[in-house]
Amino acid sequence: MTTEDKIKQWLAGELSDAERKDFESSKEFSDIDRLLIALKNFKAPEYDVDGQYSKLSEKVVHKSKTTSLYYRISPVLRIAAILIVALTIGYFTFNQFNSGLKGQEWIVAQDEILLPDSSVVLLNADSKIRISHKQWEKERNVELMGEAFFKVEKGSTFNVKSTQGTVTVLGTEFGVKDWKDYYEVTCYSGKVEVNASRTTIILEPHSAFRIINGKEERFEVSEKHEPEWLKGESSFSSVPLFLVLKELERQYQVKVESNKIELNQLFTGSFTHTDLNLALESITIPVDLNYEIKENEIVIFLESE
Repeated sequence: MTTEDKIKQWLAGELSDAERKDFESSKEFSDIDRLLIALKNFKAPEYDVDGQYSKLSEKVVHKSKTTSLYYRISPVLRIAAILIVALTIGYFTFNQFNSGLKGQEWIVAQDEILLPDSSVVLLNADSKIRISHKQWEKERNVELMGEAFFKVEKGSTFNVKSTQGTVTVLGTEFGVKDWKDYYEVTCYSGKVEVNASRTTIILEPHSAFRIINGKEERFEVSEKHEPEWLKGESSFSSVPLFLVLKELERQYQVKVESNKIELNQLFTGSFTHTDLNLALESITIPVDLNYEIKENEIVIFLESE
């Protein structure tokens, strides 16, 4: 096996444990290792796309004169060159793409999202955020659609903007829920300022504010450090049933049909995100309802039917 073949198989993770250990102790690998360490600190300069394209066009005519040089370069340096070119192209492509969107791409994820200031965001199902990377040092603004939990590092003002309101903090942990007909902010530590529906309110730890169907309410929550959905459970306190069923749809990616039931009746309880039948029983039994599952559709109806 040639050195170049070993490098390719190492990059692809195709070497056995013994072969990998042998290769990683070789001189060839030490050269690549130094390259990778250098690439970690690589920062591309400002890139003039049009200017560089013109220069590249002029150089193309000399291709036949320089092609043979590639084959005189050692395998290690050839792989290194490929890595550098790939990294550079990726960097410029990303920045040109970002420039076109002005840093406002939507981020959708179920895992932890690390913001530029090391603040952390965790998204609930069917939720997303977007931020402006270019303006981040001046303004820490996050736009939210859905529900998220924030762990904000201290620094300049941090704003979470959504359809129904804006939450402003300096450094704290809090949750925001913004769905149709339902807006809720819960403070877990520090303080948050909520501006919504012409109302401004300051929340301290273990307090919350919500608007359901236009009705505002401030209330206290138990001394928890994070929302229940991070532990795989949706929890509700005096919330209309139709909002509970909407949450069930989001968590399980199903369609719920109701048949002659009072959707505005208040529900207090919770349901799991890991067992659909158990979740349905947790919702229907306390309010004397029954259900039937038909493929990806769920029909909920009165017990007497």
